Amino acid sequence: MKKITLIILIGSYFISYGQHDYPKAQYLSTYFLGAQRCGNTDSWIHGACHTTDGQELGLDLTGGWHDCGDYIKFHHTGPFTALMYLIGYDNFGAAYADDYSQSNSAPPSNGIPDILDEVKIETDYLIKCVKNGTAYWQISDKKDHNSFSEPVTQSEESTENGGGSRIVYTTKDGHSNALGNAASSLALMSIVYQSFDNQYAENCLNAAKEYYIIATKNPKATEDPDDFYGGQGGLSTKGFADELGLAAAILFRATQDNIYLVSAEKYSASSTNLWDDFYYGNVHPLLQVELYKLTQNSTYLNTLALKVNNYQLSSCGYYHNTNWGSLPFAGNAAFLAALYHNLSGNSTAYDFAKSNINFILGSHGNISADAPAKFSFLIGYDELGGGYPQYPHHGPAFGKTKNAWEKYNNEKNNPGSEIYLHELKGGLAGGPESECANFVDNIDNYVSSEYCTYYGAGFLGGLAAVNSIENNLTSNKKNDIPTFTLDYLSRSRVKIKSTSPTKLTVYTIEGKQVLTSENATQHIISLDRLKTGVYLIKEKVFGKTFKVIKK
Repeated sequence: MKKITLIILIGSYFISYGQHDYPKAQYLSTYFLGAQRCGNTDSWIHGACHTTDGQELGLDLTGGWHDCGDYIKFHHTGPFTALMYLIGYDNFGAAYADDYSQSNSAPPSNGIPDILDEVKIETDYLIKCVKNGTAYWQISDKKDHNSFSEPVTQSEESTENGGGSRIVYTTKDGHSNALGNAASSLALMSIVYQSFDNQYAENCLNAAKEYYIIATKNPKATEDPDDFYGGQGGLSTKGFADELGLAAAILFRATQDNIYLVSAEKYSASSTNLWDDFYYGNVHPLLQVELYKLTQNSTYLNTLALKVNNYQLSSCGYYHNTNWGSLPFAGNAAFLAALYHNLSGNSTAYDFAKSNINFILGSHGNISADAPAKFSFLIGYDELGGGYPQYPHHGPAFGKTKNAWEKYNNEKNNPGSEIYLHELKGGLAGGPESECANFVDNIDNYVSSEYCTYYGAGFLGGLAAVNSIENNLTSNKKNDIPTFTLDYLSRSRVKIKSTSPTKLTVYTIEGKQVLTSENATQHIISLDRLKTGVYLIKEKVFGKTFKVIKK
């Protein structure tokens, strides 16, 4: 079908579909992550599973996220997914609520934004998976697909069915793509989690550094093969420079060690991923975002603009560039456009982001028999009245403990004949298999109807951006960006006040850390013992920096 640009469509597209509840959609998309938990981590959809992961190696490698509706744990997708959720929180923090605690993703609230409760399940696992110079980067393999039982049952089945003692893949020097994303996600978690648990933040940072060291050992020779993500004609990793560059950039934020920034800029200059798809095999656009924020060099913003300005909407109002899992790519594109808008103020980029978010939530005409007008592709969200998916390709939601394949085939041939034990709330469908057509809601259709941890990662970030812009934020949020004031008390003493407790760190202009101040709403910073000159006082969680001069 012919594609039309956003600027043509924007005048009429959003008028006739009703009002969206962005906070509800954000809650659901966050809540879904609780269904993807592995191990004894209090998932709301299943009991403790795969509790012997790593046992044969004398290690505890339990926990983390299942990849999709199956139970493999990949460093290729899991760390990228955590990174995307954290970047959303890092940039649009006011939109993220604290509605529940980590246990079972259920109330009461615990003073920590829900998205961080969910991401911590993965970062806890990532910390376990790097030790003494070795990274444990994948657990289980294709045998996992031999069972469609729910997680507890499947983990007790034979190794041929993906249960029992699961294979663990290890490396001491390599997998630069996957391990680069692990370093990025942990480094960013170390930044955003400081105000909640400083020791845990430090643990994340130490693990991030170790992943980075392993990933940068001979990276060209150990990068993931181009056919890793689907074989011939499939998605590829597109080189290693983007992942390692992004890891270096975020490590610079976390440490202020200039070596990382120099490396990040070198990796960016050598990366050739601009026109490749933005997904878990290509984080080049995120590297441009981070480097522009760090350096204010317009080259990075201009590169990002080239990518975002090239996006176009299909005739039914969303970005379609692949037939398998089309909506995750639309969500990623929306998120990138929202990040660009956040940096540049470009309204067309915001309109593009909002169009994709609204399409996913039901702002569209008839797509197929299974996706009529106003149909939401987010399970549990039906604000426009068009329904949402009922028959996901997802073992935990199906919930069968006996004769799973027999019941699967019954459901495949007669949708609705078998009862799903759980509604997969917050799951984002793969989406239409062709532009504006061919969505099939069937347990056997893993092109339209699989639900993966990483499917909603970009969507949730774009959704948070729209939520914040539309002033439709939930009232139960604990992480509003505080207001800061700075007053000079003398030539060498300053007072900084904030409306929420924050931790401050003082650096020389060269980036050397010289002082810290613990969590408080009022800080008296004394530079008495320091040399005269310029100092930077930084609050890392919200990105606030003060430049002060000791005379």
